[in-house]
Amino acid sequence: MSDGTSLEPSFREGGKTLPGVLITGASSGIGLATAYLLSERGYRVVGTARNPDAVLHRLQEERGGTPPFRLVRMDLTDPASVDEGYARAQSLLGGVDILINNAGQGELGSVEDTDLDDSRTLFEVNYFSVVRLVKLAVPAMRARGSGIILNLGSIVHDLQFPFKAQYCASKSALTGFSLSLRYELHPHHIRVHILEPGWVRSEFHNRLRPVYKAGSPYALRLKPFLDFTRDSDPAVPDGRAVAVIILATLENPKAPVRIPVGREARKFRIARRFLSNAMLDRLLLWKLSQKGDKAHL
Repeated sequence: MSDGTSLEPSFREGGKTLPGVLITGASSGIGLATAYLLSERGYRVVGTARNPDAVLHRLQEERGGTPPFRLVRMDLTDPASVDEGYARAQSLLGGVDILINNAGQGELGSVEDTDLDDSRTLFEVNYFSVVRLVKLAVPAMRARGSGIILNLGSIVHDLQFPFKAQYCASKSALTGFSLSLRYELHPHHIRVHILEPGWVRSEFHNRLRPVYKAGSPYALRLKPFLDFTRDSDPAVPDGRAVAVIILATLENPKAPVRIPVGREARKFRIARRFLSNAMLDRLLLWKLSQKGDKAHL
């Protein structure tokens, strides 16, 4: 079985080697849209997927042709797979100029009902795999005095939701890591950015399945929160819209470190600026209490 790298798109334009980009989680959603958009704009792109062959087959059927980027196998829960996938991507690109840590895992369940092993897996995908990839990418970036690391965070760093405690914690950890990393790498001319989307129209939340134990006191409230997180509102940005923001960030040397994405993220940033912590807490308690206790799973 191949690793999805049998494609041979042109990685040169007019004799000039173009920037090499590694994007995790490029099988769907934001990652896939970003891989296509950056490839269209001339970047050399390698994306990761747990099953590249299946993704390539699906894309060929859905889009009627071979994608203009490469895919390598990478399971973010397996450190050895991360190392092997990165080495393969580095070989294909001749060096990773831009690292986009897009892949993520969600959850929907109370802390009490969620197994700790599942929470550890979520942190492995959302946080520790990012740290591992950064550690792999930074030495070469530092040696040549340039590079960009862009991490996909979330509005939940500031706006927490019930039944997503570990997800919120993992994204908060990613934000803190990114901001600290920025100061470490600034003297070496390596840019660090973290995008903080609100709701995005993709299959990310639609794939969630509520976790609860028999007789759980939380069961009645889980269904409304599952509906609340479904990403179907046409006013919500889709993966392509987020990809456009990623492209603009990469091509703007003065782009801010933290970048809100979507109307909800921008509105909440304003609320965070003008409301006290106590006022914001009371507002969220009231708003979130409107969800639940009226629907059964």
